[in-house]
Amino acid sequence: MRLTSREREIFELLRKEPLISQEDLAHRLGISRSSAAVHISNLMKKGAILGKGYVFSEQANVVIMGSTYLSIEVDTSQHRIDIYQNGTAIELAQIFVELGIEPKVMTVLGNDDLGSQILMRMQQMDVDTSNIIRLSNRRTCRRIYADKHLRYEEGLSSEEVQKAFASQAWAVFNCEYLVVDPCYQSMIYQFINQKDEDQVPRLCTYGHPEKEQDIFDLTGHCSVIALGISDSILLDQCITGGLNFMKNDQQLLVVTDGLNRLIYINNGEIHDFPLLPGQAFACKPGIPRLLAGLVYGLSNHYPVRQAVRIGVGAASSSNE
Repeated sequence: MRLTSREREIFELLRKEPLISQEDLAHRLGISRSSAAVHISNLMKKGAILGKGYVFSEQANVVIMGSTYLSIEVDTSQHRIDIYQNGTAIELAQIFVELGIEPKVMTVLGNDDLGSQILMRMQQMDVDTSNIIRLSNRRTCRRIYADKHLRYEEGLSSEEVQKAFASQAWAVFNCEYLVVDPCYQSMIYQFINQKDEDQVPRLCTYGHPEKEQDIFDLTGHCSVIALGISDSILLDQCITGGLNFMKNDQQLLVVTDGLNRLIYINNGEIHDFPLLPGQAFACKPGIPRLLAGLVYGLSNHYPVRQAVRIGVGAASSSNE
């Protein structure tokens, strides 16, 4: 959760003295009792405390901003058609639940049976669906792929999606980690552009860049980035560029080919993390899991190298 300096002060005081009255709390801080009550109410809304008696929430507040759609995939070589629910919101939510974090999900659904089915699936996964937006006059997105190439999409315009997400901006600015679908990065930058740094959560994303410019487009303003790159020359370019770009000690860039090389950049330093034979993974399914593992490790305050180890373990589980 993203707390103000006053909320953080009250939060820490309540931790030390959970039986303190609102009147004593107000006197201690030099504020009115009504102001203390408002701050406590805000802490409850943000999930920092769970109710009367100041029961504290220890779970990191993770929000996933991602896509959802019905995927219709045609494999002409196998004369086969597969239909299933897909999208980064579903995929990442499932991974975080497996890791032990129950995330909030921000996505846009239509007012149709497909949207209801996806919403029910999310609820069965025990994720927070309170920030899922349903548009009353639209259908949930559908995509048709032929031999892994997108051929047709029935979806929403970027303006509709942006307006829908803007209606839930409160959730964006009251979380610790915001995991963003790469296609929504420019949109989230517009949300945070005018905000103070202490109001912005740690932005996290992943991708599979195919050229050098893709690397910089993906890294942007993000704090935690996981990139899968099979081309050795491009991987070296990413490492060089990342060293120049990742100046903030809160930023973490992890680059890997999924086979034997994994490099992470933090605090302006390059660190090698050789992949053992049992840790190799295919980048396409593995990189989202790598990012989720990184967020899990960091949110539980593990050292960066341990967070990377957790991420690699999550990514290699995609082989199972």
